Amino acid sequence: GAWDCWQVCADWYKREWGLEFPTYAREEGWWEEADGPSLYEQAYEAAGFHQVGQPQRGDMIVMAVGRTAHPNHAGIYLGGDAQLPDEQAQVFGPGPFLLHHLYGRPSELIVFGGPWLDRARLVLRHRDAK
Repeated sequence: GAWDCWQVCADWYKREWGLEFPTYAREEGWWEEADGPSLYEQAYEAAGFHQVGQPQRGDMIVMAVGRTAHPNHAGIYLGGDAQLPDEQAQVFGPGPFLLHHLYGRPSELIVFGGPWLDRARLVLRHRDAK
């Protein structure tokens, strides 16, 4: 759980907005157990998030990726501005963009649309959104 999609989101919030989140214990494959906890759905309110209809820069997009019983992936919606401080990202296209980290791959900036939009289950905004 140290290098996963949630940690990329938590790192972005710390770097961009100075927010810190507790470390959430999580087991590998929690999303595959239909009778197990749905971690994103159960924890987002306690972490200071609420659901919104349309994303704006800094919102967390929670998605269902692969064969999963629960939404199991998250990224940060960047809108049309893919710039990250102290990063020299090469991004092509008009956006909107999403920062995310898929299991077994480096973190990346992608265009948020098509199949990624189809996978979206929750758009979450933090109460201290800037």
